[in-house]
Amino acid sequence: MNPLKVGYFVKMYPRLSETFILNEILELERRGVEVTIFSLKKPNEGRFHPQVSEVKAPVYYLDDLEPKKGWAMLAENWPALSSRRFELWKLLEELIPQNDPQLLELFFAAAWAAALAASRGLMQLHAHFATLPSTAAYFAARISGLPFSFTAHAKDIFQDTVNRKMLEEKLSAARFVITVTEFNRRFLTSSFPSVPAEKIRVLYNGINLDFFNYEPGGKREKNLILCIGRLVPKKGFPDLLEACAVLKSKQTPFECVIIGQGEEEAALEAKRQELGLSDCVTFAGPKTQAEVLPYLKRASLLALPCTVDADGNQDALPTVLLEALGTGCPAVSTTVSGIPEIVDSGVNGLLVPSGNPSALAEAIEKILISPELAARFAREGRKKAEAKFDLKKSVATLEGYYRQSAEKMPERLEVPAPIFMGK
Repeated sequence: MNPLKVGYFVKMYPRLSETFILNEILELERRGVEVTIFSLKKPNEGRFHPQVSEVKAPVYYLDDLEPKKGWAMLAENWPALSSRRFELWKLLEELIPQNDPQLLELFFAAAWAAALAASRGLMQLHAHFATLPSTAAYFAARISGLPFSFTAHAKDIFQDTVNRKMLEEKLSAARFVITVTEFNRRFLTSSFPSVPAEKIRVLYNGINLDFFNYEPGGKREKNLILCIGRLVPKKGFPDLLEACAVLKSKQTPFECVIIGQGEEEAALEAKRQELGLSDCVTFAGPKTQAEVLPYLKRASLLALPCTVDADGNQDALPTVLLEALGTGCPAVSTTVSGIPEIVDSGVNGLLVPSGNPSALAEAIEKILISPELAARFAREGRKKAEAKFDLKKSVATLEGYYRQSAEKMPERLEVPAPIFMGK
């Protein structure tokens, strides 16, 4: 059997917060799939997960293509693209009246990616996120004739700024669409009734259960509250700090460690000072998966008080909650979006309404004072992770979708290697 060859379109690669993409690509490669990565932007974080070095896929940065050289790139690659001239010009004809420089830049990048995809023998194009990465994949698919699909997550479908018309067009054109929760699927099918419901498929992100392993009876640090996530509004960190203040006022012993970085860092630091929490709340900065693992194994519980932003942005399936289940770290979170699909409240953790620090503090305290409850949540959490969030199972299913799509592949470009008119 010829190897399956898939092109992945992402906004930025690698990215510290997007472990689900990294893990998915690694597992596909373990299964023999050949992946090519198209990244719209170069990384700018300065820290990477060690597993990035294990990825075999070549990475092409589309922001290397200077817009002013777009026409020169088309000219140089015209022998490769001329057989699809009708599709290429039709797409350009649709974009010009929109007068959107970003879309026109994406057109040239997608044309080059289409030529490269064909020269590498790719059989499927897939994007993570329903915004610009899926638009690039969609354009490249139209130009090349390759089938495409994408994964819809959270901000990319919920936020008010999402281009609904473009999203509906991509949903209609895709061979299939993955989304990571039943909550998301219901949102998409109700928002876009013209799209066949069966096209939108739920596939939970998986985690490496060998890495995020569970050690029954493992020593946990008493009264250690752990929180992991980007310091952005939808994570609800102000509510966590308020809950910590409630615990402190009740003289409940605890230490809280917050791992992550983001735009809210200065405001959260000010709030920590204001609430008098400097002696019991620590901001530990961003960390890799390997650095996070020991915290998950020694914490009393993980707290993630997610909320919904004013613009509609919200989490869908927070990866850190999956990692907590895998390692037997009891979780306290909120009833936002797809979180109840991860945490079964009262079975493997506790859920409270979002924006309610008092309820959050009560749930945290309930676990801190009951080792028996924490131990039960740990066991049940691991069972749930094995049943629903096993990376190997989810990627096997995804590979099956790719193969089914590739079998129906229409006539496509047969071209030499493209010429890249970059910087």
